[in-house]
Amino acid sequence: MRLRSKEPSRRERNKAEKLERISRAARRLFIRRGYDATTLRDIAAQAGVGLGTLFSYARDKRDLLFLIINDDIEAMNARAFAEAPAEAPLIERLVEIFRRFFEFFGRQPNLSRIVLKELTFYSAGPQARRFREGRSAVLARLAELVRAAQRSGEIGTGEDAEEIAYTIFSIYAAEVRQWLGAARPELEPGLAALRRHFRLLIAGLKPREGAAKPPVRPSTGSG
Repeated sequence: MRLRSKEPSRRERNKAEKLERISRAARRLFIRRGYDATTLRDIAAQAGVGLGTLFSYARDKRDLLFLIINDDIEAMNARAFAEAPAEAPLIERLVEIFRRFFEFFGRQPNLSRIVLKELTFYSAGPQARRFREGRSAVLARLAELVRAAQRSGEIGTGEDAEEIAYTIFSIYAAEVRQWLGAARPELEPGLAALRRHFRLLIAGLKPREGAAKPPVRPSTGSG
């Protein structure tokens, strides 16, 4: 006998509907007014809920910001790894994974700039834990790619795969911020810059065997 799935209760539907109104109001106000100029009271008023109700969903404004973005970020993370070409060289897989990240943040650059700014010291609250767990999952997936490249001999370093994954993610994090700093971020130039930095990481800084030692540029300092 096949059991019918339980439909959400009226209370659950009301809670989901309020959350949707709060999310839409917060997103609209953050983009229109800016993060600093928007208050929780403004969001509650526009969503048509009491301030106490809003606090039942998020403990503060930063937590609310990530409440409205965490679902999208988690979906983007999963899609990025699922759609990466399986047999491509490591650098191509990395660029294609982070292409999804750039596309995601490029859709609403004003909101994305707020998100990337606020997550720098984001450590408290339930949405913070959820965000950190998502980032840890991304780092773990990157480490898997690094280990596979080590096993195949594509990269020769025996350094810890998790440390390499962290370095890869750090390069991406710096590049996506630099890219979003432009008035109108263009995807392909942003990915080209990311590719250059990944190539530098993967190739390393050691000279090729037998290559002449490059000249040392004189210091430009006044000393």
